[in-house]
Amino acid sequence: MAGTAPIFKICPDGTAQLIGTGIWLTTSGHLLTAAHVIDDNIGPDGVDIGPICAVQTLPDRRLLCRAFRRTDKHTRFDLALTETVAPQGMEGVATIAHMLTLEEPPCGARVHTHAFLSPEQEFTGERYPGVTTFRFEGEGRILETSQTFAVRYMARVGFGHVTGNYPEARDTVMLPFPCFQSDMPIYGANSGGPVFDHKGRVCGINCSSYEGSDISFHVPLKEMLSLWMQDVELIPEDPVPRRRSVLELGLAKRIGFDPPLRKILFPWYYRLLLWPYHQWLDACARFRLELRQAVAKHAPDKEEAGK
Repeated sequence: MAGTAPIFKICPDGTAQLIGTGIWLTTSGHLLTAAHVIDDNIGPDGVDIGPICAVQTLPDRRLLCRAFRRTDKHTRFDLALTETVAPQGMEGVATIAHMLTLEEPPCGARVHTHAFLSPEQEFTGERYPGVTTFRFEGEGRILETSQTFAVRYMARVGFGHVTGNYPEARDTVMLPFPCFQSDMPIYGANSGGPVFDHKGRVCGINCSSYEGSDISFHVPLKEMLSLWMQDVELIPEDPVPRRRSVLELGLAKRIGFDPPLRKILFPWYYRLLLWPYHQWLDACARFRLELRQAVAKHAPDKEEAGK
């Protein structure tokens, strides 16, 4: 549960409205969620209007409210990447990131989700009964503004199978982008939560569902590679933190993917690494021979050259 966070919108009356779920992508507080969860909180320049925050669960079960600072919303997919900030004096507290995969689960594959929802949520008619794993009721505080708010939520695991894949789009209005369908029940604040495959890797993000049914839709992760983060060090030696894409950070292994992005995007590189030394020599010899043959084939004939 430490890799997943409930998202709250703070109301003027001091209450907190649970609006969705997100997952940590990095150890420095970058959160991936469904864009519709935080859509009305994103300003025209990408700076979050607030007050809105994600609640980080620490290994000792303490909770830490991280305020939203800046968000990059995907132009087509229901995905958004948000930079969160820890309270003053807690900046060094790392977030725990999930392992991700770009492999999409096929029809019939088992999947499950671990997301947050209201304690008042009722569960009826679930094909595969879920399991409530955590309940919390207390008070939160945003230290920068000294604003306090009541916090109530619970975490629950839902189970199901993939029942359909839409590689282009499901429709032209509600889901005009690639997605996959499952029979997991998805409740209101589950939106933005992770979909895990049978290996425990996050393979999708909860998007939408038909309330009271076993029809749910999820966004695959492949398009998240084009989302951007601000002021990120690509490597510790990076002299100037700058704008970086998820693709860059994945290739630099700052975001965990299984299989690694390098292996997916550059498979020839990994094949070369696995070659024994003698195969390297044979390949080099074949290359030199083929190069000589190609040069000889396309070189002008000596007699013709003399004319």
